[in-house]
Amino acid sequence: MKSFLPNDIKDENRKIVFEILLQNPELAKVEITEKTTMSFVTVSKIVSFFEQIKLLSVSGESRDGSGGLGRKRSVYRFNENSYVTIGVQHIGKKILAVLVNLHSEVISTYTLDTNVPFHSEAFFEVFVDIINKMKAEAEAKNATIVGVGVGVDGAINNRKKTIRMKIDESKEEDYPYEDIIQGLEEQIGLPIILENDVNASTIAEFANMDRFGNGPSDLVQIALGDGIGAGIMIDKKLHRGYNASAGELEYMCFDPEHINTPLSVGWLESRLNIDYLSKHFGFEVADIPEMSPADAEKCVDYISKHIALAITNIISLLDINQIIVSGKTIILFSNHKIVEKIKGYVNRLTGWDPNISASFSKQSTAVGAAILSLQREMSKVISG
Repeated sequence: MKSFLPNDIKDENRKIVFEILLQNPELAKVEITEKTTMSFVTVSKIVSFFEQIKLLSVSGESRDGSGGLGRKRSVYRFNENSYVTIGVQHIGKKILAVLVNLHSEVISTYTLDTNVPFHSEAFFEVFVDIINKMKAEAEAKNATIVGVGVGVDGAINNRKKTIRMKIDESKEEDYPYEDIIQGLEEQIGLPIILENDVNASTIAEFANMDRFGNGPSDLVQIALGDGIGAGIMIDKKLHRGYNASAGELEYMCFDPEHINTPLSVGWLESRLNIDYLSKHFGFEVADIPEMSPADAEKCVDYISKHIALAITNIISLLDINQIIVSGKTIILFSNHKIVEKIKGYVNRLTGWDPNISASFSKQSTAVGAAILSLQREMSKVISG
């Protein structure tokens, strides 16, 4: 049986009060005490500590005691912008950076178009420049940056410490990432979390749904664009798997004759990435809004059938009812009832009607990466 040291209990109490303040931005000490099993003395010590590190400040208001009797109570305001993290998403040829506060709200953004890949030496200069711009934004808001989360469109293997990235339409390559992250941390002086883009995006989608604690326990998000991937939440936790490869849908296969090679993309991705679709159906991405209804119908029907197969295999194994589809392809074909088509095919294959919806957010990967960094680094701040 595990024994708990006094510091363990202190840290846990601080985390509990912190979570209460996230949901209730203005409270008196007695009100915090009433929401916990802690003594007033313990809560007072925690509030004093949070004041010292600028998480809390006296709002200038006061409230009467119980029933209007007794001394007035000082009300403390939660300073949601006191600590922030930077979220960076590098997907395709675009980099988006966001500054995210303690309420997971975006308070500043920066975008950049670049052909520089994440694994190249040239990325260091680009990344440092972006972080410096976000540091200036944080300083202007009198906020302390505690960390950086980076979401990249690659398959991360935590055991091998590699990230598998596309080098052209049909080929991929593995790159070691530890030296990259260590070098970037030395350059910017902040801790960095690296996460797969869809996993990070799923964290953001889940946080938005669970803002008031009423979100689903389980969630799957499938993102479709230059590639295909999924993020899986089980019991409100991101499921990464043995190699941190859970959700790598590109390798899902419905062809028993298919043979994968070390540098080839997976079967499902090879049939659904946007480059393949544009060549197979003869359209330019920029011309999708002008496609004839018949041509759009053929493409949407093809996509929907394959996505429905993937969803069917996922929910038949995990019994997850909340599904989000997202990504460039979903956005491009949003006016062609792609979500309704997917729902129809899933029902035809299973007889079930899971809750399938679309997300059109273009910054959820950056926000989710920032939230992951915030969760890790704020536990350190709270522990003192």
